[in-house]
This record gives sequence, structure tokens and C-alpha cells, in this order.
Amino acid sequence: MDAKLNEVRDQAESRGFVTYTFKVGWYNDAVGNAFKLPFEYDALGVLLLSSPDMFELNFLPYLKNNRTQEVHRDPIDSSVADFVSHLKESILKNEAVETYFDYETDARTRRPRILLQTVGHVSGAAFYYQQMHVTDSEPSKKLYGVSIHPDYGGWFAFRSVMVFPHHFLPRDLSPKPPVDVVPGNEDRLKLLLLFNDHWKDNRFRDIIQPQKRYSELQQKYFNTLPADRKILVNNYLSGLPP
Repeated sequence: MDAKLNEVRDQAESRGFVTYTFKVGWYNDAVGNAFKLPFEYDALGVLLLSSPDMFELNFLPYLKNNRTQEVHRDPIDSSVADFVSHLKESILKNEAVETYFDYETDARTRRPRILLQTVGHVSGAAFYYQQMHVTDSEPSKKLYGVSIHPDYGGWFAFRSVMVFPHHFLPRDLSPKPPVDVVPGNEDRLKLLLLFNDHWKDNRFRDIIQPQKRYSELQQKYFNTLPADRKILVNNYLSGLPP
């Protein structure tokens, strides 16, 4: 399995993704019963996150290769699902794999099928900063948490998880804590307030100095309302200025 995971990692990197492994039990220990996954404690999980390069290395080529197909979901989601399907049909074709995506919800409860920011934390990918990590915040104000990556700051996204029910990590393996890149209470509070109150201006993403940010075209795409993104896509495919 190690050889296959190395192939998955290499193909992911060539498309602008980064992979992290974790035990399902680490995730289940960190979430409530409603979000626990039905697998053994040591079962192998692989987290897939998109780096700033994913837009140019995976998304734009996907658009070119599928320009004649009708897309029924968000194009970014479709491009990620297409890549994961490619992995399952090639490197992982003889493996039992359960996949989860960031956009999926449970049909009965309408809750997310998986809490990807928690996966990001327990896998060591990115520290998940929450209200419990700060003091002096207004108790009456709900502050939603945000993950910060040690290389990309906030310029990344969790996209998918693959669980391999028949492959297990060593029983004595302990989780590697994520890098705490925003250690001070004042900066943590600033981060949460920027994310909750000013997320549209992207300042929360630069709470640390990132190695790379989204390209100008990528920022324009994500800053455009989903209903209007089709114009940008069509312009790109036609060779017109976005």
C-alpha cells in the first residue's frame, strides 16, 4: 500500500494537491457521535487539500478537457471529483475506498458527511483555530473557526478524504500535532474576527506570510458570485480576457 500512497501523493502534487494520512480513530475522537465515521480505529484515511497551484494545474485543464459537457455542480467540485475518480480507477482500482467531499451533506440530517477542518487538524495538515483557543472574545458572539496552513496561510482548501477500510496504520502510531502558526491570543482573536467579519477581503488568509497565494485569475474567480462565474469560464475557454 505504501507504493500506491506514494503514487497518489505524486499525482496529487502534479495537480496542485497535497495529501496527508491519518487514523480514522483520531478523527472520531475529536468529533461528536453525529459525525463519527463507521470504520475501525486504525483504518487509514488520506486527506486531499488544494494548494494555490490547483487552479492552474487541475481546474483549468479540467475545463478545457470537458468544455462540451454539461456540468451539474460547481465546476471546482466537479474537477476535484474527477481527479479523485481518476485515482480510484487507476492507482487504487483494486482497493476498497470510501470517499468524502467538502460539498457533501448527509441526505437525512443535511449535516456535512465529514468535518474536514477537524481532519485537517488531526492529520497535522493545518491548525484549526476555534473560539475555544482565544480569551477575551465576546461570549455572546459566535465565532466560526478557520484553519491556517504553515505554508499557505489561508490560501488553500480541504477538498476530499479517502478512507481505506482494509488498510491500517500502526497501532502505536500517535497523531502529529499541526504547526501552531498563530500562537498569540491577540493574533488568534484577530484571525477569527477577520474570518468571521471580513472574510470577503481575504485578509484572514494573510495572518502569516504565505509561501504562495492564489493567482490573480483564481482570486477573481472565487470573488465572483457563483451565478456569474460561468461568464469567466466561457471567456477563459474562448481565449478572451477574464
